[in-house]
Amino acid sequence: MTAGKRSRLSTRLRRSPTRYLPISRIAVGGMAEVWKAEAAFEGGDRHVVAIKRVKPEIAGQPVYLSMFQDEARLGMLLRHPNIVRVYDAREVAGTFIMVMELVDGISLKGLLDGAFARQRAMPVAPALYISRQLAGALAYAHCARAADGTPLGVIHRDVSPHNLLLGSDGCVKLTDFGLADANINVAAVGDGLLGGKFGYLAPEIVRQQRGDHRVDIFAFGVVLWEMLAGRRLFVGESDADTVRRVAAAEVPDIQSLNASVPDSIAQLLRHALASEPASRIESAEELMEILDGAIREVDPGVGGSDVRLLVALTQASGRLPEPVAEFGFAALLEQEMDAFAAAGGEPLGAQALDPDDFDMGPVRVRRFKPR
Repeated sequence: MTAGKRSRLSTRLRRSPTRYLPISRIAVGGMAEVWKAEAAFEGGDRHVVAIKRVKPEIAGQPVYLSMFQDEARLGMLLRHPNIVRVYDAREVAGTFIMVMELVDGISLKGLLDGAFARQRAMPVAPALYISRQLAGALAYAHCARAADGTPLGVIHRDVSPHNLLLGSDGCVKLTDFGLADANINVAAVGDGLLGGKFGYLAPEIVRQQRGDHRVDIFAFGVVLWEMLAGRRLFVGESDADTVRRVAAAEVPDIQSLNASVPDSIAQLLRHALASEPASRIESAEELMEILDGAIREVDPGVGGSDVRLLVALTQASGRLPEPVAEFGFAALLEQEMDAFAAAGGEPLGAQALDPDDFDMGPVRVRRFKPR
């Protein structure tokens, strides 16, 4: 190795985080927990991050471990302002850990839960703005290519209010590619797999038919319909009943529930929520174009400030639980993260982190047709 190469490598490693400091646990599920933490750099820089820690009993199952590794690998490739970035990932002490971008705010589900409880729809303009950001994320993901130009063939497969994060700074970001289908994946996502939230599945998945990127278009339509209607679209008395409703794909006309919805959006929803994929809107880019036109018609000034207000109002309502500092777990996680920071190599394609990595800057979206 030449002196120049050694110097560049040592500089990169020197600027990687020297320590991760857990602050509080902000979410826990059946397979993983998410913590707020600080990434501390040798030069004194500190940046808040999210740490996703797979439960050890799940990490010990090869199928689930492969799925989390696929999520990390894909997350490190996707670089878009409307997609939560994965900075690094590796296996540590019998579990699997991802270091991710932290969105300080709420999920769209947290916002909609309050709206549904009051049986009130979201204001049309912010709903269109949030949907436009989601469409941008999907357009980028569906058309993403590897460094060599090979299409990644990404299908998210779990688009739902749970996985759309709204930041207190006004950002809108799609997260959780754990069920995504992509050409680089190791774990197989079988056709007709009933993964994801039942109420946001596409009819072809419920019918055990082959699905493509248009399953995300359908889920997008469900999310937008629910924001504008102020209630769930496909929800039954049981999971089986919900799945039957999805298969039937009977969608009430949105303008019969919300007269403020413009004709262009009512038409968008009819086509996005078509039962047959061939009758559906073809691409997320088409969604973007329709939404851009509708926003110009409804409120061209809508933007991140409206998202900030909605987040603040939801948080002020007291409906959201406060983050919990689990001190025993925090100590364990801190030990794991010390091992994480000390580990060598660049697993799953991660690059050594730099403080500048936390400012992505402008991202150009290359336009390709989805596979």
